[in-house]
Amino acid sequence: MPVNVLLVEDNPADARLIRMALESVESDDFILERAERLSRALERMSRGGVDAVLLDLSLPDSQGFDTFAKLHSHAPDVAVVVQIPPPPTPF
Repeated sequence: MPVNVLLVEDNPADARLIRMALESVESDDFILERAERLSRALERMSRGGVDAVLLDLSLPDSQGFDTFAKLHSHAPDVAVVVQIPPPPTPF
């Protein structure tokens, strides 16, 4: 049975990279959906069937830890992986 993954990411380039990474896995066990805003992610999750969330904390309608807190309170049993930017590179 495939794992339904909800990608909550507003940046199209980042979303494309994540989609490509998941597609490179030698398995058909992922179904990836995308929401560009937290409000849309919460709407999607209210319909059920989401097994895991890949969550950007910087969205147009929510920022920082509040983004995680709102999503987690809406669906506490769903696994959430928080995406954070890489550390800056030294010059």
